[in-house]
Amino acid sequence: MGNMMEGGDHDDSPAWDGDSLDTNEFIITLRLRAPNLDITEVKASITQAAVGETIPIRVLLENNGNTHATDIEIILCEYPDAGDADTENEIKKNGCEEDRIVMRQVIGALLAPDASEESKSIELYLLYPVSAGSHGVYVVVDPLNEIVETSERDNVQAVSTPLESENPFLDVAGEVVGKTALPFAVILLTFALLGVVYLVGKGRRDDVNNRLAEQSSLISVLGSDEN
Repeated sequence: MGNMMEGGDHDDSPAWDGDSLDTNEFIITLRLRAPNLDITEVKASITQAAVGETIPIRVLLENNGNTHATDIEIILCEYPDAGDADTENEIKKNGCEEDRIVMRQVIGALLAPDASEESKSIELYLLYPVSAGSHGVYVVVDPLNEIVETSERDNVQAVSTPLESENPFLDVAGEVVGKTALPFAVILLTFALLGVVYLVGKGRRDDVNNRLAEQSSLISVLGSDEN
């Protein structure tokens, strides 16, 4: 019993600070070496463009960790609402749904702060392909969490304003019509073909009936002649 340095097997005090630190206790500090990717700015130069065109989005990405990061993937995600807190939290928690990813880009490396403790940042432009309607666009860094960071809370940032096609309502309406026009045309064509088949069949039946009537008349005439 008593102090470990005197042959005992337990501490003199349960605390770990100041004079309460026992001779068999020593506090060490472990410094995690990891990058920390932080999206410091996201800005779109324009907010409208024709469907099929692209809108450049300026992104400033910073590494304020204590080691470099490599093979950094950045994606753009398209959602119905812009700057929605629930959507942003959902992306942070579970990532973007695959069918909402509209653009991917990979950065080779981003260095850690130098001796002056100034963090390293890069400027890049991501091209958002415009789709019909109005959409919220979110920039996500390291979407698969493959890079171990000191914090994962600053890897998602929304474009502050919705990005739209030139005529959001009309473009969406045209897209809906385009999607439904082909099935409707197929249905019409099917009915038209059925109509043609019916008319052809009816014509052939009428022709056969006419021939049978002629043959019956001829048999009747021949029978009368023989009598």
